[in-house]
Amino acid sequence: MTVEILFEKAFLFGDEWNANYLRRLLPDAEFICTDLLDKPYFAEHKPDLIYMGATSERNQQRAIAALRPYKDRLVQLIDEGVHMLFTGNSIDIFGEYVHIVEFDEVTTNRYDALGIFPFHTKLEMADRYYGSFLGKAQGIDFVGFKTQFGHMYDLPEDLSFITVKRGVGIHPGVSYEGIHKNNFYATYLIGPLLVLNPLFTKFLMKSLGQSDKLPFEDVTMKAYRLRLEEFKDKSRHIG
Repeated sequence: MTVEILFEKAFLFGDEWNANYLRRLLPDAEFICTDLLDKPYFAEHKPDLIYMGATSERNQQRAIAALRPYKDRLVQLIDEGVHMLFTGNSIDIFGEYVHIVEFDEVTTNRYDALGIFPFHTKLEMADRYYGSFLGKAQGIDFVGFKTQFGHMYDLPEDLSFITVKRGVGIHPGVSYEGIHKNNFYATYLIGPLLVLNPLFTKFLMKSLGQSDKLPFEDVTMKAYRLRLEEFKDKSRHIG
């Protein structure tokens, strides 16, 4: 099994622990770490899993530039069912463009993204969103956290990943979150997603044809259930 981690040195918000957790989950896998100046392994090979986490807005632009020559290859691999997981603002890479509204709320900038999925992202640099999240996908309850300047717009609901139970979806007022197509999963959730959501991690491992036994599973499941109970408490503000 081969796992490609894209741009790990640039990860923020604890998303490097998704990569570290994958190493614990898949001790016999070959892990290939692709930096921003490297040619991606997936360009000429077919990894079993590709992962990328949250990064700064500047590094997001660099990631788009690094991946743009391989857009068609990414589309091919998504269509062929290669497993991919993108968390935090790495999701924005796959839209049509990113529109930035600067701190003065007048100056704006726009740059093209990869254009693989039909949505665009608006970043409001004076209005970072922070919040907790509760949702459901694949019959699994999801918990997590968000910290982001941007929200996506115009994504068709049939391409979404998670149904929102509490918190904010792809943008405020929308009840769905993330992107799902074949074995491609992307979400704004950070934190790290795989540690916080052991049932999804088990689902992903099974889908990869691997053992779904988790490191420290008893403790991880207990923490998940406690957090799930807390997030379902209507008296707790999580948005």
